[in-house]
Amino acid sequence: MVMCASAGSAADETLKGNEQEITSAFGSQVSPVISENYIIWQDERDGNWDIYMYDLSAGRTEVALFSDSKDETEPVISGSRVVISDNRRGNSDIYMYDLGSKTETQISSDRATQTEPAISGDKIVWTDRRNQNTDIYMYDIATKKETQITTDKAEQTEPAIWENTIVWKDNRNGNDDIYMYDINTGKESPVVTDPAEQSNPAIEGNYIVWEDRRDGNLDIYMYDISEGEEKPVVTNTSPQKTPAISDGRIVWADGRIKGTNIFIYDIATGKEKIVSTASEYESNPAIDGNRIVWQDKRKGSMDIFMFTDESSGRETASKEEGNPEGKKSPLGIYPAGAAIVAAYLLVTGGKTKKLKK
Repeated sequence: MVMCASAGSAADETLKGNEQEITSAFGSQVSPVISENYIIWQDERDGNWDIYMYDLSAGRTEVALFSDSKDETEPVISGSRVVISDNRRGNSDIYMYDLGSKTETQISSDRATQTEPAISGDKIVWTDRRNQNTDIYMYDIATKKETQITTDKAEQTEPAIWENTIVWKDNRNGNDDIYMYDINTGKESPVVTDPAEQSNPAIEGNYIVWEDRRDGNLDIYMYDISEGEEKPVVTNTSPQKTPAISDGRIVWADGRIKGTNIFIYDIATGKEKIVSTASEYESNPAIDGNRIVWQDKRKGSMDIFMFTDESSGRETASKEEGNPEGKKSPLGIYPAGAAIVAAYLLVTGGKTKKLKK
């Protein structure tokens, strides 16, 4: 069975819900990620890249989590843990900030470059240049153990992780393919080795999604691990890019209408819908439950926007290891006002900044 959301035209149905602007600060805000009530992004309002957080549960509350004079980039989040790539020591290392305990931890310390972090539960993965080529490494927060996942001399990049499965883009066959690794068994295996380019993998549960160029432009494909089957999600002469997945729904940036817009596909129903066409410059979407965020250039510089789906009735929860009911732990919930200011002062070393609007 092949599930193909579209073969040549845009979806004719729009997702029901509300769109809102999250940031409007000076400079660009990019690479948003979301987990329940917390939106994290990369922000250049102070002349370099910092990491900011927006707390939906506390009203319009915006906080700088990492604001060193060097660049902090590539934020990801799982539960109460935010992980980034940080250049404060003159090379990129992986750092973590726990919103619950309000503590910062340096994860990698090798003098080579570590970038592209991803996290699921207690496990953090990233790309690492310490062996003169790019490999995938993993750190287990519970055991404090670092493990080299890939050893092939080609380039392995763009890792993603869900529970005990790691996926990445791999160049060992002379073109970019998608591979995966089972942490429990220690087994590595190819997901797709088509001669065309496959990139930007994302994973949730049994599903791996990625960008695929086999038809001459970027489309979105999916692999069902339990069934061992590969299926196109959307194929079109216009590009579809940067897929993300949550609760069995896939979002991406789509070029079918005008510029790039945000689309969504439900795996269970096989149905595709438009999320937003309010701008020609929507890209890099992320999804958690019924909330979708993306970066948007409609006002001249990149800002963060969010769409809340009011039609699906889905809970903003996902099933990770050790959490079979799909209920997320509070991400360091603290009341608005003094507690948020205290958390901000803690992570910035007591240095305050005026948030420019």
